[in-house]
Amino acid sequence: MDHSHNLIGSLEHVTASYTSALPARPARKVAAAHRADQLAAWVALSLDEPAALKKLQDAAEELRDIPELAAVLPRVAEAAMALLDAEFGNIQFVDPRDDSLVLVTQSGFGEEFLDHFAVVHDDRSVCGRAARQRTQAVTADVRDDRGLTLHQRTFRASGVRSVQSTPLVDHAGRLLGMISTHMSQPGRPSDQDLRIMELYGQLAGEVVARHLIVPEAAGHPHNGTVLDQHRPLLARTGTTNGATQWVYRVDVPYGSGGCRTYGIHPDQWRGRITTDSPDHDAEYAAALVARDLRAEWNIHRSGEARPVHIHVWRAWEGTYQDAAFTMEIQPDLDGRRHRAVDPA
Repeated sequence: MDHSHNLIGSLEHVTASYTSALPARPARKVAAAHRADQLAAWVALSLDEPAALKKLQDAAEELRDIPELAAVLPRVAEAAMALLDAEFGNIQFVDPRDDSLVLVTQSGFGEEFLDHFAVVHDDRSVCGRAARQRTQAVTADVRDDRGLTLHQRTFRASGVRSVQSTPLVDHAGRLLGMISTHMSQPGRPSDQDLRIMELYGQLAGEVVARHLIVPEAAGHPHNGTVLDQHRPLLARTGTTNGATQWVYRVDVPYGSGGCRTYGIHPDQWRGRITTDSPDHDAEYAAALVARDLRAEWNIHRSGEARPVHIHVWRAWEGTYQDAAFTMEIQPDLDGRRHRAVDPA
């Protein structure tokens, strides 16, 4: 039975902020090294716990079939609680205007908790620490954590003794928010359960990101998530403050001389990558996408023999002839069969 529900006013407020005309703030991203660790965790889970991986994939498939974000979020909260056998749970979104965490979905809490944690502005909470560090945070007993002094009264009134917070991230590693679970007894989930929860944060984040679409951008060739569209128009230069915006798309040959976007869902392998170093060019961006593809092929043990093309453009998606770089790779599990293709 689904006991989670959305805080409608907060959800509408924070999602509306993505389409506002306020000055843009850079979207916070999970560190590249951490993303590599997450990919390794996918591979390890596929080898060590295939049943757990199947459970995660099934949970994600259920989310993808839900047409509205308001219906997705309670399901995400319930799944997270079930994964960690938790009694309470909540979801927060990052407000792009000030990087605060806004509580949008909850399960099991009373008014005092909801009012106290309605908006989190700093790292003096478990979720705030996780957001600042862009990684999972766990407190086995809130009463032993001196950093949580400001929240002790609320924890006691709500019956909370232990907390974990996991980043909700999209495919490009952008931080969308937090999934937190809470228990009435002190304790820490097992490392395996925490790893599974972290991977669920990726799967759920990708689904949530697909719902955060700017309606006015539906006809735009990029048609990206709100986190992409919240940035200023960079089509002229593709750079801002030393950062470069790369747009990628993965295609697979289809029919006579044609192609189609790779993946089960249209936007699964289509998105943006932000780089900060002059050395991180279009080829570097393509290599990041290729790494993710190989990780997926390792997980699913794909027998597909056809190659796929990774196209990368600066700032906005165009035709494949306009790509700054194109790479062709095949589902070869050793990852060695790949080559660059002349984009012209």
